[in-house]
Amino acid sequence: MVHENSICLTVLCENSIGRPLAAVGEHGFSCLIETASGSYLFDTGQGFGLLRNARALHKDLSAVRKVILSHGHYDHTGGLPDLLSATGEIEVIAHPDIFIDRYWAGQGPTRYIGIPYKRPYLESLGARFRFESGFCEIAPGLWLTGEVPRRNPVEKPEKNMVRVMDDGSRIQDPLTDDLSLVIESAKGPILLLGCAHAGLINIMHHVREYKGWESFYAVIGGTHLVGADDHRVTATIEALEEFSVQRIGTAHCTSLPRAAQLQAHFGSRFLFASVGTVLEA
Repeated sequence: MVHENSICLTVLCENSIGRPLAAVGEHGFSCLIETASGSYLFDTGQGFGLLRNARALHKDLSAVRKVILSHGHYDHTGGLPDLLSATGEIEVIAHPDIFIDRYWAGQGPTRYIGIPYKRPYLESLGARFRFESGFCEIAPGLWLTGEVPRRNPVEKPEKNMVRVMDDGSRIQDPLTDDLSLVIESAKGPILLLGCAHAGLINIMHHVREYKGWESFYAVIGGTHLVGADDHRVTATIEALEEFSVQRIGTAHCTSLPRAAQLQAHFGSRFLFASVGTVLEA
């Protein structure tokens, strides 16, 4: 039971498991948000662990009121069919570009990394898509960032990600559909990230522009510092300090070496946001 004005975040899908559980890890992310006004799911992982891990953590996904997708990659959207089997018809909030075909064009063979399922199939299972590209409130105290401008020069676009356009041409994917969620809590705002492809520094400044907040109680989720150079990591640490973040929970695409670097800097303020991690505020 979530009490009035309290928030409970539980990581359901992530690369690793942080405590003894009958759960599975997978490359992906999903977080359950329980508030006094209801439960909401942010991302769905790849689909291997969502239902199993929810059962292991005694979370009832049939009670979820809305689903928010951070962006259109397989490791954040693949669990949608399993979720829909639990919820039935439900609103799914995402950016309009969520279904664009996407590929990884880095080392090794090119591979598809977009949503594994077509929109008509998901709608046949009960998904009712609501597309948003701007900053907006999607539930009491839950704010979607919308598209985040890429202004900080250290947070450069990722060259290995490609999207296919309607005419069949391929371009570097600007990942304009990368969205994050801000949750108002009694302890202060909580910033929940999917992969932070827009850049964590850019995201925090974007939220400040819209809400005027100068600090965050917590930042949790994927920071996409994997592959980041030392200059970007240092700038990210400085930005987290600038915003006086009290709890920093990294996950998924942060990478273990960069997560360890953040833990060494932030000490007791840091947590590894693996499967089973709970943050209450």
